[in-house]
Amino acid sequence: MISIDDYNNTHVQKLVYEAHQKGLLTDDLRHLYYHNSIDYPAVAGAITASRRHIDVTLIEGIFLFKNALNHLLDVKVFLPISQNTARKRYAARKEKIGDDRPLSVFDDIWLPSFERYCRETRPEDTCDFTYPSSFTRL
Repeated sequence: MISIDDYNNTHVQKLVYEAHQKGLLTDDLRHLYYHNSIDYPAVAGAITASRRHIDVTLIEGIFLFKNALNHLLDVKVFLPISQNTARKRYAARKEKIGDDRPLSVFDDIWLPSFERYCRETRPEDTCDFTYPSSFTRL
């Protein structure tokens, strides 16, 4: 099991989060976050390494269906969730790990990136399966 969260680009995320905290978040920083908040070459390397020793590798997380990984994914399952559910999960995860950043990080950074991801990659069209089988886009 591979979690894409284990491959966050902490340098980029810190830069964007600090700008957000100071009220200096710009469209350029949102763009940087969208394209570089995950170290896709490292994820691709982990997938490739896993395949050498394990028959089935599950990869979970968001932003998976970008071009950098698509060619490595044999079966793609999209699990859509509502904005409200995503926000609740974000808040619960923040509390669990002791993350003291405000929830506005979700609203101002994560959600716009996820909405862009859905517009650009259309995961519901790219995936092999969607569960549940009907959903409403964010």
